[in-house]
Amino acid sequence: FIGSQAVSAQSYPFVEDSFSRFPSQSNIYGLCQAGEQELLAATLKGKVVCFRYQELQHKVRPVAKEVQFTYIPVDAEIVSIDAFNKSSPKRGLVVGITFIKDSGDKATPFLNIYCDYEPGSEFNLESIAQSCLNLELQFTPFQLYHTE
Repeated sequence: FIGSQAVSAQSYPFVEDSFSRFPSQSNIYGLCQAGEQELLAATLKGKVVCFRYQELQHKVRPVAKEVQFTYIPVDAEIVSIDAFNKSSPKRGLVVGITFIKDSGDKATPFLNIYCDYEPGSEFNLESIAQSCLNLELQFTPFQLYHTE
């Protein structure tokens, strides 16, 4: 996390707020905003970490938690991730993850789309991560992006 703080006119506008070590590297397309207050970071080795701020004992603290998205094989490489809020009246969060599954003779790209239609779970990331539509692709979408 990098938080913006007005320290002084001569200093930098950003200071380090917290530090989290990833089990493997990522790329510029492995980062997205999820909802209003969460940030998702996906690593090449299939891990997705959710960053957010939480108020604990009258102090705001950064929290990093791994989210277990289903249907991502352990040997897959995540290529990109994106998330957006569905528009009214069917509100909720949608997360898309592209990855490459290497089966030895060839690498196959996939797109997983996650969302939950259960009332009360539409914005619950843990619940959304369990509901998946898996699509095999003929190409590798290095950048995953959404539009209305």
